[in-house]
Amino acid sequence: MDGEEPPFLSPSPYLKSSSTSSSSSLLKDISNFKTPKRPSQIPIFHSPCPQFFTASKRTPCPPSSFHRRHRTSLAPSSSAHRSKSTARKLKAFELEQSKSSRKAQIQKQNSLKSLSKSLTVWLNFLFENPRSCGCDLSICGDGDSGFVESVLGKGKRDSGSGIGIGVDVWRGPKRHRDLLWKREVENVVEFPNSMFSNLRSSLKDVCSFDDLKLRMRAYLSLGSCKEIFEVMTRVNKNIDEGRLKMKAHCAIVTDVGLKEKATRILMSYNPIWLRIGLYIIFGGDSLLSNVDVNSDQEIAFLKMVIEKQFFSHGGLAKAYAYNKMVEGLYRPGYYESLGNVILKRFLLLVLILDRAKCQSSLPLKYGIDGVDGGSPLLFTVQASIKSSRQVIHDFLSSDIMHGEGNILAHLVIVGYKLSYQQCPLIEYDFRVTDLFVDLQDGVRLCRAIQLLQHDSSILTKMVVPSDTRKKNLANCGFALQNLRQAGVSLCDEDGMTIVGDDVANGDKELTLSLLWNIFVHLQLPLLVNKTILLEEICKVRGINMGNSNTVNSAHLDMLLNWIQAICENYGFKIEKFSSLVDGKAIWCLLDYYFRKDLHCACSLEDPQKASGKESIMSAIDYPDAVHNFIFSQKLTTLLGNFPEVLQISDILEYNGACNDQSVAILLVFLASQLVIKKNMVA
Repeated sequence: MDGEEPPFLSPSPYLKSSSTSSSSSLLKDISNFKTPKRPSQIPIFHSPCPQFFTASKRTPCPPSSFHRRHRTSLAPSSSAHRSKSTARKLKAFELEQSKSSRKAQIQKQNSLKSLSKSLTVWLNFLFENPRSCGCDLSICGDGDSGFVESVLGKGKRDSGSGIGIGVDVWRGPKRHRDLLWKREVENVVEFPNSMFSNLRSSLKDVCSFDDLKLRMRAYLSLGSCKEIFEVMTRVNKNIDEGRLKMKAHCAIVTDVGLKEKATRILMSYNPIWLRIGLYIIFGGDSLLSNVDVNSDQEIAFLKMVIEKQFFSHGGLAKAYAYNKMVEGLYRPGYYESLGNVILKRFLLLVLILDRAKCQSSLPLKYGIDGVDGGSPLLFTVQASIKSSRQVIHDFLSSDIMHGEGNILAHLVIVGYKLSYQQCPLIEYDFRVTDLFVDLQDGVRLCRAIQLLQHDSSILTKMVVPSDTRKKNLANCGFALQNLRQAGVSLCDEDGMTIVGDDVANGDKELTLSLLWNIFVHLQLPLLVNKTILLEEICKVRGINMGNSNTVNSAHLDMLLNWIQAICENYGFKIEKFSSLVDGKAIWCLLDYYFRKDLHCACSLEDPQKASGKESIMSAIDYPDAVHNFIFSQKLTTLLGNFPEVLQISDILEYNGACNDQSVAILLVFLASQLVIKKNMVA
């Protein structure tokens, strides 16, 4: 049996099947050579002895494998915590940076806003009071400005304030005008009354010739009076002979609509000039009252004079009346005669006003008429009529005149010529309300340069009205060209070049830089004399001028030296203009020049005592920047005509000044009033 093989047992079918399945499953797992996958869910082991947990007992510890997995997860959690903490710090840092940047941006905006207001005040002060800004308005710079004012008036624009309507107001006789413009004197021989006998008889129903001549001589030169009488002699001859007449029914009187239109045309004249014209024709000193001629009451009075006097004639009404007890019934021929009288009055009025304005106006090559000198506007700004020829054309229309096509051509034939045309520039309102918008057309910029450089030729090269972008660019470019020739820097503090497009586009920072450069290079030298200021600095410091090292300094540097010298007496140091924003230096300056005479000692700690004088301010107010600046603004009113460079509203809002350039502008005007003018008067 030993050499025999063991008997082979045939398994049952069930056993065979089970063994085969188990073997195949086992071979299948081994052949994978991989670790079997863990079940997706942790197996739940049911202990035969259930565990009970209470609050005092700990939860059973999990298997060691779970301990290891838990410990390995601690590292990423700590890293995430540190990452979150770092992110929070970074976010806080970025927020601080954003707040700091925003704060700096707000401060810059407030600074630019304050500077724009100060420059706006300066420009308005320059346009309204050029003499107070050191500008020379005399003709050709020869110092005859007083004579210009006495002859041509003070040049107020369109209002009657400051201008009387007496006989000698902007009376500019021809010989005086030639003396001003051409430096020649014209001798006109007085003409006899018999020379215009025909005109005297023709005007008998209009006015007294002798009274007319007397009143005209108050506003017109003798040569102009003679010219007017010669022209009116020929015109009246045409009217009397019927070659120039109104329609038979005198529509300007009988037609209510045409009468109202004619009244509106006459009211297009400036009330100042219309009063003078009516006074010359009708007389009556009530027309020359010194009341406000632009008030509603005075306007209504002028309209009543036109309706009751200009468009009617009491003598003709009585002569042609059917019944003196019944008003409005007239015999044939009344309206023809009334039409001739109205026509003579009207043509005489227009001719007189045209000649009076032409001889008293200031030529554009010397300045702006009505602003720099000359006389008020002949026509109101609101009126659509801007020339004497247009008055004739609109008043004597085909609805009124008989058989006239072109009335102006007919009048030219008989020698009746009108020349006055109101220039748009003299109607321009130079007031600055919105700085960056108002400067875009370049007109105000050119005007400021013209005043500061005393170069009226700039006015003749401007484009007015500047109602298109092309015209705006032309004016801005022309202004910058003049500034470049004058040596004004056309770069901002960062070195960026300023061009005409920047001003025309309203770029705020570049526009402010340009205006500041204009103020420093053109306005500052007119207000501050370096020699006088140097003498004042040496006087304050108690040294000789020869020992001073600021002789060749720029105006702005010398201005800083001046305020530094004053503050040194109070033991207060000023390094640059930015140190002035707290108001302490202004306090020292005003205290130095405004204190009372007493014999005391001077110290900053006891500002009530000053060297030989008593302080006008208290030590309590010294550190308060708001009080210092407001007090300085009040004190400057004692100096007379002085611009409010720092707005009180801004001082209260920003707790003092927030722009050193604004304080520098204030300092320039203070130096001009306290030092320059004081020494010039002395």
